[in-house]
Amino acid sequence: MNILFVHQNFPGQYKHLLPYCQAKGHTVLALGNERPESAFPKEFPYRRYTFDRSSGRDTDPLAIDFESKMIRARSCAAAALALRDGGFYPDVICAHTGWGEDLFLLDVWPKAKLIGYCEYYYNADGYDLGFDAEYGSADELTRQKLRSKNASILVSLQQVAVGVSPTRFQRNSYPLELQPRIRIIHDGIDTREAKPQKDLFLQVRGQKLTAADPVVTFVSRSLEPARGFHRFMRALPRFQELYPEAHVIIVGTPEGGYGARPEVPHKDQLLSELKGQINLDRIYFPGRLAYPDFLRLLAISRCHVYFTIPFVLSWSLLEGMAAGCVVVGSDTAPLREVIRHGENGLLVDYFDTEALAQQMHAVLRDPEAYAPLRKAARQTVLNHYDRVDCLARHHALIQDVAHGLV
Repeated sequence: MNILFVHQNFPGQYKHLLPYCQAKGHTVLALGNERPESAFPKEFPYRRYTFDRSSGRDTDPLAIDFESKMIRARSCAAAALALRDGGFYPDVICAHTGWGEDLFLLDVWPKAKLIGYCEYYYNADGYDLGFDAEYGSADELTRQKLRSKNASILVSLQQVAVGVSPTRFQRNSYPLELQPRIRIIHDGIDTREAKPQKDLFLQVRGQKLTAADPVVTFVSRSLEPARGFHRFMRALPRFQELYPEAHVIIVGTPEGGYGARPEVPHKDQLLSELKGQINLDRIYFPGRLAYPDFLRLLAISRCHVYFTIPFVLSWSLLEGMAAGCVVVGSDTAPLREVIRHGENGLLVDYFDTEALAQQMHAVLRDPEAYAPLRKAARQTVLNHYDRVDCLARHHALIQDVAHGLV
């Protein structure tokens, strides 16, 4: 069959599904807004759509997001028309529902079936907004803007044959009446790469660290409040008091992240706030790591910390579990779906920095006591998030949709 994958930042969540489908004998094509030379994977057919205008300066603040989605939808549809005129007719379209790209595609190809990637639905209560009052207020305008962000998502969900969410928590962010139309299938973790490994080391700031060293790791694509970076940093003074010999490796970039960009990066804010309270000789900020070095980091980690507000779950948590790390995570809904405290990981109150410091200290002080958690963590990923199984489930769903079984 012909399958079209659409994502403005291609490949996004389709990085592994697209080549998997091609390997199964399907004709695949990708459509996105990235330049062709930066799109992945380069060996697969890719088309880029461009915008014919930008958002207006005088647009109502509550309509800015919707206007940008309409511009994106029209631009994507124009590229789709060119593909149709060139003879391409997809049987199934897989598209992320959060960007507006898919809104007019069934007008171009009325016989196609649409599978929507349902990453997150914005809620005014009970999710990320206002969870950590220090960052992100729940004032009236913010709540109105948040609700307006769902407008294009709702239009999209009217058209999909079925939706896919990577976790139950993310599926449950959608309105109750829409949830039965959304399947839970994770993108998948490569457990052949992310696995326990011995005798590895990581060179950090000229120092060779191994699994024999007391290493604490914290990983986030961006060092930001949404991933509890400030909570982790504020636990370090007490943690270093309890275990001064520990090495703390913090992976991530100070730029980017969710929400508005601060004038001063959060990393700089926290280092200024904690000046004189932490021993920076034992704290390392290597930035982002190449994937092989990231796996080396997980291999030497004695305690891997992952925090998040109630929001989308990072792959890095599951990669850490697949690598057999002892994970200390925030006791928030996304993690409670994956981690059972004391069985395959450890959970602490998101707001309790003393509890976090004490738990990290306990793991470092007696690593053998927590060894069973390492094995159980990996088994959790093997059972529920292994990429081989997840891709097979995605592919089966695509086939069912194409044959009218969904």
